[in-house]
Amino acid sequence: MAKLEQQREKVEDMVAAMPFTLRRTFIAAAVPVKLRAREVLFHAGDRGDGCYVVRRGAIKASVVAKDGQERLLAILGPGALIGELALFDDAPRSATITALRQCSLMHLTKATFFDLADDNPSIYRQALRLLAHRLRGSNDSVLAQGTVTVAGRVARAFASLAEGLGEEKGEGRILLPHRITQTDIAGMAGVARENASRAINDLLRQGILGRDGSFYVIEKMDELLDLSEI
Repeated sequence: MAKLEQQREKVEDMVAAMPFTLRRTFIAAAVPVKLRAREVLFHAGDRGDGCYVVRRGAIKASVVAKDGQERLLAILGPGALIGELALFDDAPRSATITALRQCSLMHLTKATFFDLADDNPSIYRQALRLLAHRLRGSNDSVLAQGTVTVAGRVARAFASLAEGLGEEKGEGRILLPHRITQTDIAGMAGVARENASRAINDLLRQGILGRDGSFYVIEKMDELLDLSEI
């Protein structure tokens, strides 16, 4: 479990890292947004106007590949910052964001963000730390494509899902309370579905993964994170 906590602590949330008084100001300036299950927040290619912070619920980020199939990029839970790149450029949204269940978010427009940040420069520092974290994560993903085994890349996908979606069930068990397909894991891991299927079956045989009905359970998080290391 210690490794799971270390994994979660790596995620620098721009809002959570602020001093209390500044965080309260930030939240007061944001507009609340509610989403129903399966409701789309925005589509890839849409014009971006600010960012969102997930307060409750879970969302997925996905894209449509050239073959017309949806590819899951990530599942994110409370505290996650979405669409932050729109604060700094005018490029369109790079992914489609959809609620997996009922969600509560906060929306901060670009204009409001810069008004707050100009008055409180520490917000810029937090934003830079977040962007640096995301860049390091992208670099790690690129490095993993060439240096980590298929099993390791699949393990990285499950570790990422645990970070955004996982629910602790005691004795080190982490439930992923959403129906995750082998195609989803293959897309996140950047491997063929058949290879992902073999790796998942191996993890199930080793007892690192388990099943609870239609949901995956991570039974041995430390071993999963060991496999995922670059």
